[in-house]
Amino acid sequence: MDNSNLILSLTGHTDFRLRSIGKQDIENLRTWKNDNKTSFFLNQDITPEQQEKWYGNFVNRQNDYMFVVEQKTAGEWEKIGCMGFRKLEEEGCIDAYNIIRSRKIEPASFTMSDVFRTMLAYAASVFPDLPIRCKVLSKNPAVEWYKKNSFSIVAPVDDYYLMELAKDTIKNLDWSIKKTI
Repeated sequence: MDNSNLILSLTGHTDFRLRSIGKQDIENLRTWKNDNKTSFFLNQDITPEQQEKWYGNFVNRQNDYMFVVEQKTAGEWEKIGCMGFRKLEEEGCIDAYNIIRSRKIEPASFTMSDVFRTMLAYAASVFPDLPIRCKVLSKNPAVEWYKKNSFSIVAPVDDYYLMELAKDTIKNLDWSIKKTI
């Protein structure tokens, strides 16, 4: 399936969605990544030019999916973060990456775990035979959050952990996908 113009949602949670990114989202992605740079491998500020270059390459990668997390507030969709996954041919896996919550709006019927697991269920449906992994800096406090979301440490590598999802924990999620114009 084409990875553009997708909207993912989870049954029972009408106040969040994952929307495929477009060019209009790249400044938010850049800002959010810069604001959270200590949690990522690239821990320096990204320039607008670097972000443009990344996006130009991203749109040409068929197996790279990036979503903006949106929350419905007062009838409007508000951007609250992003997350993505990509197929890493050389590693034989799906890599969850750039999971960022930029802000929290209350009340909400969901948690970022609900959003993340919805994306992971979609990733598992696109690539059913591949493990879903992520690389998390060992000093990142989110290591515990990943564990709570059914990831376990496969191996410590230098300054990060290679973590893998227990895919059976997402197989019964009731999620949906729609293609927009």
